[in-house]
This record gives sequence, structure tokens and C-alpha cells, in this order.
Amino acid sequence: MKRWLSIVGLLVLALTVSAQQMRVERFSKQKKGPFNMNHVKTDKQLATIDMKTGEKGFKFLANGKEEVQAEEADGALSLKTPDKTTFLVISHPDYGQYTWKVPGKKGLRKKQHYEANLLTFSPTKSYKLQKQWVIFEIQPKDAIVTIDSVTTAVRTGICQFNLSVGTHPYKVEAPFHEEVVDSFELSDTARLIVPVALKPFYSYLTVKTPLDEGRIMVDGQWIGNHEATSGHLLEGSHRLTVMVGQQCYYEGMVTIGRAEKKQIELAASDLYPRVTSHEGRVPLMASLPVVATDSTQVTDSVSVAAVVKKAPVTIVAPDDSTAIWVNRELMGYGTWEGQLPLGYYQVSTEKDGLESRTTAVWIDDETPKKLELLPPMTNYGLLNIHSEEIGAKVYINGALKGVTPLVVENLPAGMNCKVKLTKDGFRDSETMVQVIGNDMVDVNIKMKKI
Repeated sequence: MKRWLSIVGLLVLALTVSAQQMRVERFSKQKKGPFNMNHVKTDKQLATIDMKTGEKGFKFLANGKEEVQAEEADGALSLKTPDKTTFLVISHPDYGQYTWKVPGKKGLRKKQHYEANLLTFSPTKSYKLQKQWVIFEIQPKDAIVTIDSVTTAVRTGICQFNLSVGTHPYKVEAPFHEEVVDSFELSDTARLIVPVALKPFYSYLTVKTPLDEGRIMVDGQWIGNHEATSGHLLEGSHRLTVMVGQQCYYEGMVTIGRAEKKQIELAASDLYPRVTSHEGRVPLMASLPVVATDSTQVTDSVSVAAVVKKAPVTIVAPDDSTAIWVNRELMGYGTWEGQLPLGYYQVSTEKDGLESRTTAVWIDDETPKKLELLPPMTNYGLLNIHSEEIGAKVYINGALKGVTPLVVENLPAGMNCKVKLTKDGFRDSETMVQVIGNDMVDVNIKMKKI
């Protein structure tokens, strides 16, 4: 009798030691979301659970009686178990057998996706970490991170990923910043921190005036009164205007460099009423420079005409329907030919409510001049288009732009866009959205299975 008890005791001890060579921990239910739906696949009749492990050769029995086949995934074994599976019997030729009870009273439920870590131990085999943590610290805080073709939106400037050991390519992008494309290598020794500081390619303009009621406008857009800072500006020349009521007190061109934060402080002597038309534009002849050829004092319009030097000028717009403006006065459409007094001019084009950047021109002699003007431009915005389904085709007003998730750039401000998503096995989904200048509009479209 004692002999049989000893044998049973040895068997129990052997099973206990064998069981201690495997353990399941960090069990959780996967949540659905716009950027991780690709990893949250569900089944209408069965439950899905991913056992994260770097080992192979396991066998699984649901509730100790029904064998479950495991599909190999990236660093995990994916199982589909019957509804209400309360425990799994896990066996392995090297690590023995282990019975894992599912936490909670309901067990593994159909239409749900779970994950857990399956850890193994062997006294003859050193444990090697299969996955490692990488932490991204990003500036600016709102960005889009793509690692191994998986895209994640970051809103707090920090994100973490548990990835397999090895080299991973990544891309970090944000509106109005230069994207960073690089790679990192994860080791099994320590977690990796990747700091990414994106370089901005937009600029700001801060304007201060002594006029409390002075309305400050940049390229015709109001930015504030008395003291104000513009929104995102591209490098180049911008028109700065200060208005009090309908009266223009200042107008001039400001050149801003790439990523420059420029400040301009206007003195009281810079601000005085300009003669303006009823549309707020400075009439041509009211602002044309007058250059005398001698010291004779000019007393009337006849003597002005006698002493002012002029140059023959030809101004060409991109097409016949584009308006030509000189010092804020309409000169004609398409092409203008005439004579202008020597001096400084601001020339621009306008069409369909859009206006080009103003070109500064200095006519310093009487030789013929020909000016070819830029086409009208506008502010541009971006659309950040995503869905719970990754890889859906994105159409904007009927034109294919790419697949989700997708940031579409260079869309005119105020443009109404019909955004449509299509993907095999899903109903087409669409929505209307308006583009905001110098900003990104987040567009999240839900798709339904057919």
C-alpha cells in the first residue's frame, strides 16, 4: 500500500513540476478601434484568442476534450475555441502539460477576440525574449506613426508598441512638418526609446500696432486687432494690411523664411490714412510714385505730366479671364500694355475669388518691361481619412487618392469634398466634408460588411 502511495505521489510531483514549466498571464479582451481593427478579427460562432509565444509544438484542448487547431501568426498562436470555453489544457513535448482556467465566470465568448502571453520555462534551455517594447516620444504631439506598414494616430506625443526583436522600418508624419522615415532595431536586453522631432515647414507672423482698433490682415485674412499672430504661413511674400473701419492705415509686403517666426512692430509714423476705393483697394494713381527730373516744384497736374519719367510696360496674366491688379487697382484682363512712372509697384492676379501672391516690382529706368504673373492661389488644407477597416480605397470627388488610413494634402481651403470608401466585402460609405485652410480635418468613416 505504501508503495502505491509513493508511486502516486511521484506522479503528482512530476505533473506539478511539468505544469510549472508553462504559465499563461496578461489575459485581456481586445478592443475595437479605427487603427487596430486589422488585428481584432472575430467569428460569429467561435471565440478567438491569440497566445503570444515564440515556441511551437503545442496542443490545445478546449474544456479538456475538444482539440483546437492553432494558426501561426506574428509571434503568436491564434486559436478559435467554442463559445463559453472555461479552461484550456495545453500540452507540449518539452514543457509537459498545463491546465489554464479562463479568468471570469463566462469563459471565452463567441464574437470576441482575446489575447494572452503563453510563457514556457526549461531548466536546460535559456529563455530568450521574443518581443520587446519600443517607446516613441514625438514632437509635435499630434502625429501619425507607421511601423511595419501598421499605422497609429498619436495625440499625446508618446506611444508604445510591443514588437518582435529585430529591425523595423517606421515613418512619422504630421501636418505642416517634414516626415521622418527611418528604422530601429529591438534587442532582447532592454526597451528602446525613439525620440522624433519633426521639423516644421510653416511660419508665423506676429504684428504689433499702437492702434487699439486696428484690424490686422495677412493676405486679406483677418488675424486680430492691435496685436495678433497669424496661423500657419508658407515661406515667401505675404501682404500685410492694417484697417480702421473701412480706412486702410497700412499696406506692405512681408517676406517670411521657412519655419521663421517673424515679428513686426509698426510705429505710429507708419500708420496713416491711405486713399482707398469703396472696395478697400488703393487706387492706382493715388499711390503711384512721382519722380521729378529736376528741382522744379510741382504745382499742378500739367507740370506733373511734364516732369514724370515713364517706362513702357507689358503685363501678362496666365489666361484671358484672369484679372491684373497694380497697386490694388484693376488694370485689365489677360494682357495689359501701357506706361508706368518709374517707381515701386505691387502686382497681382485674381480669378474666381482667388488671388495670387503679390509681386513687388521696381521700375528704375525707361527701358521696356515685360511682367509674366503667377496664377491665383489659395490657402490649402489636409484631410486625415481613416476607418475601422484598413486598406479601403479613398475617393475624393470621384478621384482615387489612395487607401486608408490616408492624409490627403494640398486641398483648396473651403472646398467641399465627397469622401467615399470602397472595399471588397463591405458596402460603399461616403460623407461630405469641407476643407479648412492651413489645418487638418479628421474624417472617420464607418464601413459595414455586406
